[in-house]
Amino acid sequence: MKRVTKKIAIVTDSVSDIPDRFIKEYGISVVPLYVNFDGESFKEGVEISADRIYNELRAGKIIKSSTPTIQDFTAVYRSLLDEQGFECIYSIHLSSLLSGTINAALSASRQFPEGSIKIIDTKKAAIAEGFIVIEIAKAVNAGADEEKVDKLAGMLVGSISFYATFENFEYVVRGGRAPFLSRFAGKASIVKPIIAFNSKGKLRLKKFCFSKKSSISWLYHLVRRDILNSSNRRNIIGICYGNDQGPADELKNMIENDSDIIVEEIIMTRMTAVMGAHTGPGIWGIAACPVLDP
Repeated sequence: MKRVTKKIAIVTDSVSDIPDRFIKEYGISVVPLYVNFDGESFKEGVEISADRIYNELRAGKIIKSSTPTIQDFTAVYRSLLDEQGFECIYSIHLSSLLSGTINAALSASRQFPEGSIKIIDTKKAAIAEGFIVIEIAKAVNAGADEEKVDKLAGMLVGSISFYATFENFEYVVRGGRAPFLSRFAGKASIVKPIIAFNSKGKLRLKKFCFSKKSSISWLYHLVRRDILNSSNRRNIIGICYGNDQGPADELKNMIENDSDIIVEEIIMTRMTAVMGAHTGPGIWGIAACPVLDP
């Protein structure tokens, strides 16, 4: 008996750093997080730009963030299921160990028929999270059913590499997302940490570098090592940055000039306002996503 493929929608949060062209091409719904300062709250990417946040940070403003509300998710889910005719939603979000966003999504999903909304914890953030969203959206667009999408999601969550470094990690310490850096706070503007996600979605320290140039070089070498050690050599590379694109361009050149790795595409993306609020304007990251078949 032929399996009937449901009409599937894709939802994510604004931290996923997905370029607009993918959002438009695959009809991805993005639920924004909030940026809070000066007693006001703004939906990132909708009511406030990353440019303004980076400028406010450089001016010394203390900026915080908050998750989308349950009502925000409910409104998006209801529109997709009740008004647009979708039968199933994959709601794909940043690591639950970094944000309560996924909890709001779960609470909202309980208002709808069981099985109609599937929540995925990517255990990542930024473009590494975005890759999981994009690749699942591609599979759905190509006609993949829920069984294939479930399998693909599991493979992607466990196979994407992501590394990042900071010009000054005092913002990260202040935000509390990387407590392992607190004891080095006195050296925040001197040493450059390289961080990554562990298998549970928690940030961990890989190493310290003593210059921006060295830290950018290490981002390249770490992701290169992961690609060469992988059984799948075909990858899509994502490079993200805050307020300074120069080092990101250097990373791109390193990847393009490496004949030992097979890169299908390099995606350059700027960190969102929420990410900037927690990392400061000087951040650079790189992700490698293996090309997998659902």
